[in-house]
Amino acid sequence: MMKVVAICALIGALFGSGIAYTQVVPSMEGQPIRTKYLAKFDAQFSSADKDGDGALTKAEAQSGGMNHVVENFDRLDVNKDGKVTRDELRALIRSRVSS
Repeated sequence: MMKVVAICALIGALFGSGIAYTQVVPSMEGQPIRTKYLAKFDAQFSSADKDGDGALTKAEAQSGGMNHVVENFDRLDVNKDGKVTRDELRALIRSRVSS
């Protein structure tokens, strides 16, 4: 149970107000709020990915200010290659949201 709570907290931190709120609500600019958070995360991920390989090392995540990724890096790095990809993050989110 504690593991699920920790993962939910991580997901919430990664996506601003939280991924648990999945209802799409129009924002002031006409863009769905969820899409806005995902775009913000993608921009932060891309900015932190200094070598442009589509993955973050722990050092890249740290220098990019992605503290929650750094703190949970070993859990997020599913294939243990020393990098966290968007796909690894999305897979974790999907598995936690659907269970």
